[in-house]
Amino acid sequence: MVLVTIKNSLFGSNSKSGERKALLPTFRSYETVVNKDDDDVDTRSLSSSSDTSSSTANSNSSSHSLVNPRVMSDMIIGLSDGLTVPFALTAGLSSLGNSRLVITGGLAELVSGAISMGLGGYLAAKSESEYYDNQVEKERLIFKNSPETSASEVEGILADYNLSSSTIKAVVADMEKSPADMVDFVIRFGKGLEEPAEGREFTSAMTIGIAYFLGGFVPLIPYFFTETVEMGLIVSAIVMAITLFLFGIVKTIVSLGNDCPKQKIIVNGFQMLLTGGLAAGAAWALVRAIE
Repeated sequence: MVLVTIKNSLFGSNSKSGERKALLPTFRSYETVVNKDDDDVDTRSLSSSSDTSSSTANSNSSSHSLVNPRVMSDMIIGLSDGLTVPFALTAGLSSLGNSRLVITGGLAELVSGAISMGLGGYLAAKSESEYYDNQVEKERLIFKNSPETSASEVEGILADYNLSSSTIKAVVADMEKSPADMVDFVIRFGKGLEEPAEGREFTSAMTIGIAYFLGGFVPLIPYFFTETVEMGLIVSAIVMAITLFLFGIVKTIVSLGNDCPKQKIIVNGFQMLLTGGLAAGAAWALVRAIE
């Protein structure tokens, strides 16, 4: 037993499969050692690239699945209007010199504007869903009454991808066995339509309305804590200048991605600031002129 222990410590224990491993390669080993090394390198490179791609795909999928793009679009729409319209209104009302009037008018506009924007988002999403359902029903009727027409539509779509005629015919033949798949293919790739998410109307309405209210409430906050309406206007203008600039930057990053050029991000931030500033300035000047 002692000899076995010494042998194992010097030469290593046998492999799990029970095969002895030679200390030096035999003649047959010399014949295959190069090919084996090359295969090992290829295997390692393939496995590493596969692991890298899979990890990249997982990270991308996890990052993309954090927020639904449609929800993000609704948030941007609501915040864009909310940060611009109420700010312009409060700036115009501030020229009247009454903080209570600014707060009352601003809150009234926020509530009515949020409801209006929410209803607009609801109607737009509902119209989108109805249009999608209508197109799907049309394609189902076409396939039911004239399968050849649906097959021709699929062939026309696949022809744009420079596929061989045999491949196209094989794909069409397989799709004809499943009418639902053929209709879905025509809707997605022929008409470029995606099935709206269930409850999209209410999600869009709530997202746009709440984003509008939150964005529009920001310029009102200074008027609650300042003694004079003039000071409230100054503080509100400073707060909104920073908010609009940051919102323009965030909106650009969300829309175009982190790899967007920094110059474009900064320019879009200033564009958002300029848009809100012009709207507020025009409203303030108009009220002053009427007064």
